[in-house]
Amino acid sequence: MSKEIEELKNVVFDFEALSECPFCQSQIMIPNGKIKWLDIDMWYVFCPNCGLKYMNPRPTRQSYQDFYKNKFWQQKIRNLGSHFEGQMWQAKKYKWDNEEIWDPEEGIKNRMEKQREQKTKDIIATLETHAALNGDSAVLDVGCSFGVTLDEIYKKYKCKVYGIEPSVEARKQAEKFTEIEWLGEYAEELERIGRRELKFDVLIFSHVLENTTDPVRIIHLAKQCLKPGGMIYIQTPNLLVFDQMNPYHPFIFSRSALGVLAEKIGLEYEPVSEMKNKMLEVLLINK
Repeated sequence: MSKEIEELKNVVFDFEALSECPFCQSQIMIPNGKIKWLDIDMWYVFCPNCGLKYMNPRPTRQSYQDFYKNKFWQQKIRNLGSHFEGQMWQAKKYKWDNEEIWDPEEGIKNRMEKQREQKTKDIIATLETHAALNGDSAVLDVGCSFGVTLDEIYKKYKCKVYGIEPSVEARKQAEKFTEIEWLGEYAEELERIGRRELKFDVLIFSHVLENTTDPVRIIHLAKQCLKPGGMIYIQTPNLLVFDQMNPYHPFIFSRSALGVLAEKIGLEYEPVSEMKNKMLEVLLINK
């Protein structure tokens, strides 16, 4: 094992424990599975009151921020990230699912291709039917990784596109898309962005909200960044058929849990995906 790979696999988290459900404050926690990654045990509990599954104890926000900045995509593009089979109903293997260590350049190409095929296509289809985007519209992608989705949205609608992304590695690639204006590194920076005059027609949280440590606060901050009638698009693993326990996900959402979140923040909740889909797609609308 090279020194570089050895360093990327050297992951240390500080942990904290939660005393109640972050969504509904219920103190009933049903043990609901565990994983082991790089000799780190990670336990999950389920809230029967609102349908939220969450890691408890879980890494602190600072631990996750350091990890996402310096190691997450650096691992992924070398195919060193976590691999857990059997967490998805009617699962199948894709051409990216293997144990081979990739050359970083090839890994970036693979991951960008995967995002275009499996993520961006769904986002564009939803925006096509739910958002009237044009050259005057503004779209912010929170956790935009390599910028693929924003590039496709720009090409289709010619609207203004903005990104937030913590990963040093991903930003190197995303900054090649010169149409993207960068607003920050972490979702928590929405607090600062919300104080600006700039407001957005759409905020995208694709494979991101489950990676945050305080989704209630994050969506509350996101609401402050919306135009009247603007929407938050969420794409996240569906607990019902894609119970994706892994070290990156302190939360795994169900439809009911996201409904509770919307009500808590004061946003209109509109499910987009079907119950059997592996990814939950919902819109939270600022009426």
